[in-house]
Amino acid sequence: MKKRFLTAVLALLLPAATMAQELRATWLTRTKYSSRAAIAQQMDSLASANFNTVYVNVWSRGYPLFQSTSFFQQTGLRTDPTYADRDILAEAIAEGHRVGLRVEAWFEYGFVAGWTGNLAPGAVRGPILDVHPDWTATKLSGQQLDPASNFYWMAQSNPAAQNFLISLATEISRRYDVDGIQLDRIRYASLDYGYDPFTVGLYRQEHNGAAPPTAGNDAAWMRWRADKINAFHARVYDSIKAVNPRLIVSNAPSQYGSSTYTAYNQYLQDWKWWVDNNKVDNVQVQSYASTQAVYDGYITYAKNLVNDPTKVYPSFAVSPGSSVVLTNQQLVSYLDLARSKGFLGSAIWFVDDLAGRFRYLSRTRFATPATAPFAPADWRTFRTLVPITDAANAVRSGTWLTSNNPGYSGPSLYADNTAGNALDYFLTVPADAWYEVYAYQVVSSNRNAAAPFQVTDATGAATTVTVDQTRVGNAGFVKLGDFYLRAGRQRVVRLSADNTPAGRFVSADAVLLVRNRRLDGRAAPLSTRKSRKATGSQLQAFPNPSPGTFSVRAETALTAVRVTDQLGRVVFEQPVRLAAGAAYTVQLRTALPTGQYVVQARQASGQWLSANVQLSR
Repeated sequence: MKKRFLTAVLALLLPAATMAQELRATWLTRTKYSSRAAIAQQMDSLASANFNTVYVNVWSRGYPLFQSTSFFQQTGLRTDPTYADRDILAEAIAEGHRVGLRVEAWFEYGFVAGWTGNLAPGAVRGPILDVHPDWTATKLSGQQLDPASNFYWMAQSNPAAQNFLISLATEISRRYDVDGIQLDRIRYASLDYGYDPFTVGLYRQEHNGAAPPTAGNDAAWMRWRADKINAFHARVYDSIKAVNPRLIVSNAPSQYGSSTYTAYNQYLQDWKWWVDNNKVDNVQVQSYASTQAVYDGYITYAKNLVNDPTKVYPSFAVSPGSSVVLTNQQLVSYLDLARSKGFLGSAIWFVDDLAGRFRYLSRTRFATPATAPFAPADWRTFRTLVPITDAANAVRSGTWLTSNNPGYSGPSLYADNTAGNALDYFLTVPADAWYEVYAYQVVSSNRNAAAPFQVTDATGAATTVTVDQTRVGNAGFVKLGDFYLRAGRQRVVRLSADNTPAGRFVSADAVLLVRNRRLDGRAAPLSTRKSRKATGSQLQAFPNPSPGTFSVRAETALTAVRVTDQLGRVVFEQPVRLAAGAAYTVQLRTALPTGQYVVQARQASGQWLSANVQLSR
């Protein structure tokens, strides 16, 4: 535990300006999601080996691995039942940002919406396809299951299926402080697919009633299907950027040849078009190469394929074949080869196969830290942590006892409900900004189910957030909310034993601040306004839920109001001249479906305020 704490402290103190620029990335799969502690340990390993980016699986086997409102509206489920009420993405963000890693939400399964190895009792294809069987990708024979993978795919040209994927991506963009969205499997399972009723009907509509060719490798038929995926990629890119233009939108396409465009020829995945038309920020081109010579051919072809090769980052499998595993020396030689050809870094597939290799990498190829070339050097350096052992900044009042239950970097503390038992956390805030505030929770059956954490923002306003310290799922860093803080040392969090029931105790441990980059550019709270909690807003919208007509109010003058749906599309927009504190009425079209919308209001300064509105008819 002490080593983990020292690693985090060193990462906090290292000047970003001294770092080289090179993408050093890998993929974190669900095999590492057994607990928060397992996720934290993996992030520690990556940071200690000087990786800078991790792609965290958030769409897997037909389920989101975050608490998704979009998925709930379609299926009645919020996440993969394997993880119950956990939010894997939120946990990964907390632990990744704690050690300075960039965290991108990785949609591993893409258009794959079901897997026979993960079907619930009574399920046929998977949650979303059982609700919408007409979305299922189909062969000419009528077969739907892909026998090579045991996957069920969504029909790639179906706009309803496309909109579903876009809604998941924009939901993450809107709610989570991720550094990017990585798409994957935005392709066909094989050339044999494309014969579902919707796709056939769409093809007939665009070809004077003619049916699509029966040969899956027909050149015009291939081009038509690939163009539909390209149009989708453009839409999802634009939708994500409309919600948060700072997010990096990447993709992990494939390249398995040195003289042929294998992604297109085998899967109708025209990633060259995405790069050349600026509908992706960068691509991590995956390949399985058992020798350096083969890898050289793959990445040389990829470099020459696109107009701007700086957007291309080669990635390779550590285990490229059933009986082939790269040695540590080969791994480094692959990284060096890519660098020698002008690529600005690489990604390695995947974190499980890197086990036991982190020390070697940190002593050789990754001996010094580096930042991602497409991100500011200080992007994830604005963070600070106070462990419970730091008596100067975790100031105790009353009687606190050392617990046998371990905390973040050693034993945790606990106290009963005796009056005066409290802990004040003083943190040195790196810069004026919005921050995610976390408190490390040590849970036990005899702890307070509503431990009161009071957070004080830059205006002096205090917000109390209660945490259930009996709930196993809360073990580790729990987010208390988003708060605007001023630079300098100040008391940010106070934990009190007040209202702890007799016979129970309150646990105390570390507190962490991480700059919230999603909220960069949002106005600081006014002196009379309380800071927003994790689900709060600077803009008032009422009534909420709304039947279609609602009012908005802000404490500053407004010049425009607009409303967007979950795909980032503007459904209402109006210039206004509204004085501070005045209300403005929004009338949404009655044809709009029920669901969550985002209302935004532009201040005279040009900055936008936003709030979520639930449309309920």
